[in-house]
Amino acid sequence: MNTTRPVITAVADSDSYLKLACATLEKLGPGWDRKVLLVRSPLLPTTEQLGAATLGTFMEGINPRILPMGALPQALRGSGVVFAAATGPIVQELFARITAAAPDGIRRSALVSALPGVALPATKKAMRFRSLADAFITHSHAEAEAFSGLCAELGTAAPERILVAKLPFLHSRGFPAPDPAPVTRLVFAAQAKVPSAKAEREQLLLALDRASRLNPQVEVLVKVRAWPGEPQTHLEPFPYDELHDELLRSGRLASSRVRFRAGSMAALLTPGTALATVSSTAALESLDRGLRTLILSDFGVNQRLLNAVFEGSGLLGTLDDAAAMDFGRPGTAWLRENYFHAADVEPEAALRSLALRAAGSGFRIAPERIALAAGISRKAKVRTALPRPALRAVRRLRRMLQGI
Repeated sequence: MNTTRPVITAVADSDSYLKLACATLEKLGPGWDRKVLLVRSPLLPTTEQLGAATLGTFMEGINPRILPMGALPQALRGSGVVFAAATGPIVQELFARITAAAPDGIRRSALVSALPGVALPATKKAMRFRSLADAFITHSHAEAEAFSGLCAELGTAAPERILVAKLPFLHSRGFPAPDPAPVTRLVFAAQAKVPSAKAEREQLLLALDRASRLNPQVEVLVKVRAWPGEPQTHLEPFPYDELHDELLRSGRLASSRVRFRAGSMAALLTPGTALATVSSTAALESLDRGLRTLILSDFGVNQRLLNAVFEGSGLLGTLDDAAAMDFGRPGTAWLRENYFHAADVEPEAALRSLALRAAGSGFRIAPERIALAAGISRKAKVRTALPRPALRAVRRLRRMLQGI
């Protein structure tokens, strides 16, 4: 009997994707030979972000190797599964390079990808970036249905298979039991992309200050993804800590009890904590611990704000509700459909099957996928070889020609 452990190597490029990579491989367990690499990019996590992303996993205290994109295909040889936990363009280029380098059109690694946290709304763009994947991991039945529909539309320009797993950093079995402790801390989980308007972000900060004044027994924290100047997955035009300083300087805040924290969200989600957010995945981590959780609806509930998935959850509320410490509880039907399904649909068996296939017959690449990989590689070379001003000019010209 072959007792060799299958090899899975995760490739990440930012703090949020590194967290996904480490947690996913942690959940697979020691029956796998697990490795994590970072691709060199402007999004590389800082030392503090590395610590937060790897906390509680087999990678805790270990700095992943950092490699340039060009060195990855060679470094990944021997991996039965390549798990690209990275932003779309990185996944696209990596899979294209691996596919183009396959001898005789037979690939010896399964290509798998996923998105961190709440992945709805499902977009064709996300699937096209991952079009060369053998499998795409979703984290709820609702996500699986949405992405399966997109894949059916896109045909060969989409991953071949959709898997369903629980988010690897959710640990509750069954539906989480409510936390009985009184609220002593309110955490606002900030996001880089939503809400995007400066005035809306200021409104949030003023409301949090009001909540702290009305509830002096409650510590009010803003959990930021990064400090100014630190890399993060998405560009943040108006960082909350900088806006807070502006409000103090302008006199719109005379003083403030609101404090700011970076680092691990898990360290803050302890009994007696309540969490408010527009649509952060931290809401799921909060629910997983049975904590009071509020999805803010003041700025709308829609796909643009990434919070439409929470409609019907029982979690929607306002900044006034936060100030009143008034939190709803999630319904079991919503939990079952969205991220808190039974754990027996974990993809470990599917990934093991893909690894066995990689070690056996391999993955024969269809001609249309070889052509797709070649086209992606050419575009990637242009993207990385041209100076940014020249690249912008090329893109403008292409848009003009498409409009003729």
